[in-house]
Amino acid sequence: MSTNMEKPRDVVGGLLVVLIGAGFLVFGRELELGTSFRMGPGYFPTVLSVLLMGLGAVLAGLAWRRPAVEGALGQVPWRGLVLVLGSVVLFGLSLRGLGLGPVLALVVLLTAWASRYASWRASVPLALGIAVFCAALFIKALGLPLPLVGPWLSAGYWSPPPAATTAPAQ
Repeated sequence: MSTNMEKPRDVVGGLLVVLIGAGFLVFGRELELGTSFRMGPGYFPTVLSVLLMGLGAVLAGLAWRRPAVEGALGQVPWRGLVLVLGSVVLFGLSLRGLGLGPVLALVVLLTAWASRYASWRASVPLALGIAVFCAALFIKALGLPLPLVGPWLSAGYWSPPPAATTAPAQ
């Protein structure tokens, strides 16, 4: 299969951006547009949609006109794909149980492991720094009702319940 594209990923990505912009344009039709001096609620989303479609078309056009290169699509990075998507799912499923601090540290470490260029020496301080920053921002500054450390990390959560004592019958 011969193609005259250097970067088929960029062509597909550009067309996807055009499609997303067109989708926002279609769904924003029901909003009143207005004029540039008296903007309605649909004016700004319409302008952004048209800009998005234009940028996507430019990206696809530039990638389409370049000469072909063998193996431009490359291999699928399965480890990175699974770790990044898995860390998002892990965050959603364990935020309440682990707490914001531990789950953020875990997510940063998992996504760092997805890259072959990341080292543990750089990833651990990054994970701790992001966890501390997000805890200060979301829990302290914004007052979101998130636990810093969740119940799954307490000893009482994993210990068996105390045995119920029965009163002697009289």
